[in-house]
Amino acid sequence: MMVHCNTMSDATQKGWKLRDFPPFGFAQELGFTPFHAHLLYNRGVQTAEDAELFLNTDERLLNDPKMLPDMPKAVERLRQALDGGEHIAIFGDFDADGITGTALLTTALRSLGAKVTPLLPNRADEGHGLNTRAINLMAEGGASLLITVDCGTTSVDEVDQAAELGIDTIITDHHTVLPQVPASHALINPRHPDSLYPFGGLTGVGMSFKLIEALYGALDEDWPEHLLEFVALGTVADVGPLQGENRFLVKRGLESLNRTDNPGIQALAGSARMNMGTLDTESLSFGIIPRLNVPGRLSDPKVALHLLTTDSADVARSLADEIEHLNGKRQELTHRAVAEAEAQVERQCELPYILIVKSADWIPGILGLIAGRLSEQYYRPAIAISIDGEICRASARSIPEFSIIKAMGESAELFDEWGGHPRAAGFTMQIANLPALEQNLYCTAAEWLDGQSLAPSIDIDCEVRLEAFTPNNVNFILSLGPFGEGNPSPVFLTRGVRVVEARRVGSGGRHLKMRLNQGRTTIDAIAFNLGHLAGVTRREIDVVYSVGLDSWQGRTTLQMTVQDLCASN
Repeated sequence: MMVHCNTMSDATQKGWKLRDFPPFGFAQELGFTPFHAHLLYNRGVQTAEDAELFLNTDERLLNDPKMLPDMPKAVERLRQALDGGEHIAIFGDFDADGITGTALLTTALRSLGAKVTPLLPNRADEGHGLNTRAINLMAEGGASLLITVDCGTTSVDEVDQAAELGIDTIITDHHTVLPQVPASHALINPRHPDSLYPFGGLTGVGMSFKLIEALYGALDEDWPEHLLEFVALGTVADVGPLQGENRFLVKRGLESLNRTDNPGIQALAGSARMNMGTLDTESLSFGIIPRLNVPGRLSDPKVALHLLTTDSADVARSLADEIEHLNGKRQELTHRAVAEAEAQVERQCELPYILIVKSADWIPGILGLIAGRLSEQYYRPAIAISIDGEICRASARSIPEFSIIKAMGESAELFDEWGGHPRAAGFTMQIANLPALEQNLYCTAAEWLDGQSLAPSIDIDCEVRLEAFTPNNVNFILSLGPFGEGNPSPVFLTRGVRVVEARRVGSGGRHLKMRLNQGRTTIDAIAFNLGHLAGVTRREIDVVYSVGLDSWQGRTTLQMTVQDLCASN
């Protein structure tokens, strides 16, 4: 059911959509209060058994890794390498998913006595995926087995080259499988057409974990619990759905992260001013993960890998300081580039169905940030392109209504390299082919999106009064986590709220800090990027929000995170 809001500002154009009520008798059937049952129903829970598994989130959610395509072959080849003392090369992507997956495999295999050399490509010089230079380095180093992380599914020529040099390849990946696949020793990908694996949401680090889970199982050993720290970081970084198996992996990984003795993670959390013991998916997303990504964006991703795998607290602090410096530079570059990209969009006579911006001044490492910002701001698929001589490199971000990877597939012949997901993709191509691609994408987007209401909407779990947030109810809400893609934090609507206090905070007054009251209940609230609505708060408001706990100076209080607001009728 759509909820209409008489907002006082044109800047607020989100639709408010109340989700359906559960069927009559649902709460009694589950044995929960109506409020708790409503929240469970909105998370796909249908039975009391579903509710028990969702709330306990235990090992029953783990699927048998042997169900993944080629997993038995991969484990057999790995055992052969371990028994024979072979040199194993691990090649991962340069983002946080690839880096954490590479760290996981490196750590786990070294603990079994393997000789391991991890490699990560330089984004600017090598781009995504396997490449000739890396394979030659592996061969020169004496590697006879290569394991890929978060890449390799489309590396047909590179896998052939490795085979010619005497290197067997085990591919672990989760990206789209094209009709032609590499002639690898094993291709472990839940998206493979032959896959019988029941869960398709594993990310690159998740696939690395499944390989190690299968290997340790074959060796009749327990896999190290601390490996789930890497899985939690990489899964949240790659926006993996926090459902099913991922829910277990991330929840257990967060528990391990909050008591970790990994000096790199401790140092990075310190740089991000995060309190160990209170890490959650939000603090990972806004604090630790951007810092893990920044070496791959601006410098050498091996800095982040070294940080995650070092045993030295001194080395970890030094690397974290280096990353913090790079992060400041990344923020500055991104701010300037986004401003230029927005100016390119605003110069157009009307907003197209797909946004395509380009510059010779943008480095490849910030293209995804530019595209993501544009897609969020204008609610359109967006592509940011960096031009370097005759070569274009691009990152794309999209909206649920438009599969960017499918749209790119209609112009596959124009790319030198391409790949990705429905919501995020990238490509490299000759600049001579760019006009044809732009024309194709503009036409495709117009055809697919014409007639659709291109505006973001907020799904609201239920309408409540502020007095609903008793300690018992707040604890139940928190038990539904970890929150993220596929399992968002519950969203509530409350009407007729009195604003006790409101002030603009942050750079340029972008955010709004408030105290909100209804009846006998008063709650602190923060409204990110809604500073422009300060004028609305002079009267009673309707507010859409989630709730959580805020810890500051040893004191924990309830805090509301506002997603949207408007003047009450």
